[in-house]
Amino acid sequence: MSIDTIFRPAAHLPAIAGGRTQTFWTAVVIALEMSVIALCAYGAFFAYHALAYHAIPGETDYAWASVAVAALYVVLCIADNQYDLLGPEWNEHGRSRGSAAIGLACVLLLTTGFVVDNLDGYSRGTFLAQLLAALIGQITVRTILWQVVDHARWRGQWRRESMAVLIMPGAGRIGDVRERLSVRHDQIVRCYNLPGGRSLGAVSFDARLKKIRRECRMLHIDAVLILFGADNMAVVTNAVAALSELPVRIQLLPIEMSGFMQHSRIGSCGKLRVLELPCGPSSLRDRLLKRSFDIVVAGASLVLLWPLFMIVAVLIKLDTPGPVFFRQTRHGYNNEPINVLKFRSMTTFDDSRDQFRQATRNDPRVTRVGRVIRRTNIDELPQLINVLRGEMSMVGPRPHAVTHNDMFADQIRRMFRRHNVKPGITGWAQVNGFRGETDTFEKMQKRIEHDLYYVDNWSFFFDLKIMIMTVVLKSAHTNAY
Repeated sequence: MSIDTIFRPAAHLPAIAGGRTQTFWTAVVIALEMSVIALCAYGAFFAYHALAYHAIPGETDYAWASVAVAALYVVLCIADNQYDLLGPEWNEHGRSRGSAAIGLACVLLLTTGFVVDNLDGYSRGTFLAQLLAALIGQITVRTILWQVVDHARWRGQWRRESMAVLIMPGAGRIGDVRERLSVRHDQIVRCYNLPGGRSLGAVSFDARLKKIRRECRMLHIDAVLILFGADNMAVVTNAVAALSELPVRIQLLPIEMSGFMQHSRIGSCGKLRVLELPCGPSSLRDRLLKRSFDIVVAGASLVLLWPLFMIVAVLIKLDTPGPVFFRQTRHGYNNEPINVLKFRSMTTFDDSRDQFRQATRNDPRVTRVGRVIRRTNIDELPQLINVLRGEMSMVGPRPHAVTHNDMFADQIRRMFRRHNVKPGITGWAQVNGFRGETDTFEKMQKRIEHDLYYVDNWSFFFDLKIMIMTVVLKSAHTNAY
C-alpha cells in the first residue's frame, strides 16, 4: 500500500479555510453551556420555592448565584482543557469531567458564601435542587454539543488546524495508525516520506528538511506529526531540531509503541518528563474512589442479603453432604494467589493441576441446589467477603484458577496484564457474554481481550456502567451452568 493511499492529503486547501474556526466553535460551546447551566440553576430555585413555599420568589441574589455557578464551571473547564475540541478531555472524557466540574463549581460557590458570611436564607433544599438541575443540564447540553461539533467537523463546517506528516526511515506498519488519525485525517495537507535518512542521493537530508520547512511556512501548517521507528533516533533528533524553528506543535509517535501509547499520558520522574502507560486506577484519587465504592457496596450487600445467605446455606446442607463454602486458589492482583469463596455447588472439587476441570453444561458434579445458584450467580455472593478483605473488587476481570491460567500462559500474549487490577465479582468480559467455560483458545482469547480493554480504559463511571449492565443485560448471565 502506498503512502498516498494511507494518508491522502487534503485536496482543496482553500475550501478548508472557508469554514468556521475552532475558536468560533469553542466560543459557541462555552456560551451555550454557561447559558444552560445558569438557566437550569435559576429554574431549580424558582421551582423549589414555588413547590415548597407556594410563592413566586422575587429575589435577584439567586439569579446572580446561578450565573456565578455557570461562570465558575466555565473557568474550571478551561483550566482542565475541556474546551480543546480535538483533545481527549472533550472527545473521550467530556461528560465525566464536565460533571465533576459542575459539582466542584457548586461547592466552591457554597464555600465562598460561607467564608464571606453571605448564606442567609440559602436553604439546603435550594442548593441540592440547583446542583441536581445544573448537573442534568450540563450532561444534556454537553452530549448534544458533542454531537453537533462532531457533525460540523465531518461536514467541513469547521476550519480545523492543518497538519503535515513526516514518515521517517524505518517507520513500519504505518497503516496501523490510520484509524487513530481519522479525527484529523482530512486536515493532513502534506505527507513527506523520507527513506534512507541522510542517504537521499543528490539531495541531502538537511536540504530536504529545509524544503519541508519552507512549504510548512507557505501552507501555514499548525502541527507536524513525525512517525518514526526505534532504530533511527539520530535522524528524528535532527528533524525535530530543524522543524523547531517553525511556530508549530511538533508531535512524535514511535510506531512500534503506538498500541501501548493509545492511553498513555505524560508523567514525571524526578525532573524528567516521561511517558506513563495505564495500569488501571493508579492515582491516589482513583484508588480511594474505587476502594470506597467496593466497601460501601459490598458492606451494604452483605447486610441486606444475610437472610439469603442463611437460606442457601441450609439448602446446600440438606441437598448433599459437605461444607457450605469452598475455597479455590486463584490469581489476584499482581499474580498473587488468593482464596476465593463460593457457595459449594458441586459434590466434589479438586483444584490440583492434574484434576482441574471447568464446569460444563449438564456437568454431573453439579448438585440440584448448585444448578440453581450457579444459573442465578448466587454462588458468587460469598466473594463480597473477598471484596471487604481487599482481595477482590466489585468490578474487574474475573479471577481464574491458577491451574487454568497456567494452561494459557504461553499461548496468549500479555495475558497476565489483566492482573494489574484486582479481580472482580463482575467484569467487562462477563457483561459481553464471555463467561463460563473456556474450552477453546478462541474463547479464552476473547475474554482476555475484553479484560485488557477494561484495564486500559478504567474509570469510575466505567465501573458503574458494568454494574448496571450486570443487572439489566441477559448476556451477563449466559453460559452460567
